[in-house]
Amino acid sequence: MKKVWGIGRVFLILLLLLAVDVAVLQFAGKYAVPVVLCILGLGAVIVIISLMGLHKNIGKIISGVSRGISTAQSKALTELKIPVLITTAYGEIVWYNPQLERDIPEASATVGKSIEQVFGTDFKDDIESNTHAEINFGNKIFSVTDSDIDGGGTHLRIYYLFDITALRKIAHEYNETRPVVALLAVDNLDEITKNARDSEIASFRGAVQQRIEKWFSHINGICRKMSGDRYMLVLEERSFQKLNQEGISVLNSVRELKFGESSATISMGIGQGGGSLSECEEMARQALDMALGRGGDQAVVKMPNNEYKFYGGVSGALEKHNKVRARIISNTLKSLIMSSSKVVLMGHRFADLDSLGSCIAMAGAVSALGRESYIVMDKEKTMAKSLVERADSLGIHCNIVSGSEVMPAIDKETLLIITDVHRPSFLDSPEVYERCNNVVVIDHHRKAVDFINDAVIFYHETAVSSTCEMVTEMLQYMCPKSVGQFEAEALLSGIMLDSRNFVLNTGVRTFEASAFLRNRGADPVTVKKLFAGSMATYKLRAEIVGSAEQYDGDCAIAINTDINADSRLASAQAADELLGISGVLGSFVVSRYGGEFNISARSLGSMNVQVIMETLGGGGHRTMAACQLKVDTFEDAVLQLKQAIDTYKKEIKK
Repeated sequence: MKKVWGIGRVFLILLLLLAVDVAVLQFAGKYAVPVVLCILGLGAVIVIISLMGLHKNIGKIISGVSRGISTAQSKALTELKIPVLITTAYGEIVWYNPQLERDIPEASATVGKSIEQVFGTDFKDDIESNTHAEINFGNKIFSVTDSDIDGGGTHLRIYYLFDITALRKIAHEYNETRPVVALLAVDNLDEITKNARDSEIASFRGAVQQRIEKWFSHINGICRKMSGDRYMLVLEERSFQKLNQEGISVLNSVRELKFGESSATISMGIGQGGGSLSECEEMARQALDMALGRGGDQAVVKMPNNEYKFYGGVSGALEKHNKVRARIISNTLKSLIMSSSKVVLMGHRFADLDSLGSCIAMAGAVSALGRESYIVMDKEKTMAKSLVERADSLGIHCNIVSGSEVMPAIDKETLLIITDVHRPSFLDSPEVYERCNNVVVIDHHRKAVDFINDAVIFYHETAVSSTCEMVTEMLQYMCPKSVGQFEAEALLSGIMLDSRNFVLNTGVRTFEASAFLRNRGADPVTVKKLFAGSMATYKLRAEIVGSAEQYDGDCAIAINTDINADSRLASAQAADELLGISGVLGSFVVSRYGGEFNISARSLGSMNVQVIMETLGGGGHRTMAACQLKVDTFEDAVLQLKQAIDTYKKEIKK
């Protein structure tokens, strides 16, 4: 910069002298020539002095470079096989070695230029903040480090450029060839072919296998069939990225195969980013469990740090007619209850009839087995007040307490049974869960990433209508006589709530469970009365339905601005009613409770509202889900909801 200013100063002096000479020649008359000669002489002296100063500055810089670098260092830098350049404190390049011209021809003739001009404006900031920087020149990549030299008062900086192009290529190839393991399972082959001939089953299995192999044929990897209807796929990261761009198209390809009226579906668990093949295989197993726990017909990718990515999930889970698992789990749970000191039962926040009904029935079984039980629930924040009032009218003491009340009674041998929820953040009292060492989870909602992973028993069935259905099956093996009329009605109310009066998610096992409850004294009329609301709730529900607007053709969105004790129940009921509108596949009601905005989502199965709510941090089931948003206004909540709906529709179109 000093050199540039010095040259500029000389030119400025010459311009001023020229201007003065012109003025003198025009106005000085007969004295013009002597005056001009004097001025020119004075100017010549000034220019000579300026040039001497400039020469002195250049000499000082060169002298500084010479003093800063000894003869041996200068020779070493010159002969060094990596590019080196030296700059002043102002970033002006004053020297570079011959290797820089050989390795970076584009950077030659750089003396006098600033280093930002040569390497970019961000270079200096990068190297000062990170002690090194990476630059790209032509087809090469360089890692640059620097050091300071103070030679005779002149501050200099040396930059060393290391060619890391080959290393970057090796690193890229290493990342591209990292192993990825996928485990693929056919979800429902046994169910849809149970009455078929062996030849038909073999033909259909072959058709499924053919679709899978065709999909994988253009990928550089290994596909091997394991026992049963499971496959293992081993591929490289680059091949997986190719599959990833297609959106795991094999899900749709297999779903197109029909056996009678039913379609085949597959689930896939993919382990990506593991340090070894065995680690990727373990991650793939966990991802496959997640896919099956969410209802199947989807692919789940598990990455390090317990991160998941989901593909598919557009089909509903298929009911399995085999009750062997229910019998085994009920026997194991009975043993756990007998070996515990007491049992605590707990559902989700704002407990509904399914959550509270299953807890009441399990509490009856625990009492029949001779153990003390507690039901943790906030009575002021429940949607099952009608069931609590029914118990009070019958004089039945359910031992319902708050989380803080039961905490002193919890010891090392206390068993916690969680029903109708499997996420710690959704529990009525997360503190109770943290205190208990032995935990059992019974739930039917689609599996979320943050599930309770330390449970002794994790009984999870997404194909059933409700948690009450699961508990009913278990109690038939564990302690059928503990189910009295009140317990039977509590269980039946939960089944009717989540199945929408036996319309959704109902199968043979649903009606078998209901028949057992009817046999134990459940009165459908009494159960129906549990769903009756007040006149205020009915009017509020009508107002919510009346405020609804259609979005994107097949969605109904309503806003409930009312805040009272019946608001949450009215919102849920309004969401159910909105499905009665022609063309509506999904209904959403936005309400406010405290500092949060709640969204109740419902569908008849064509739209997976659980996936939409999961995008917003919530969860639930395919046909019934909810979430809580921490936003400022209803407009913000509706905007986020619409964005989640748009994202869902884009995903299912892939």
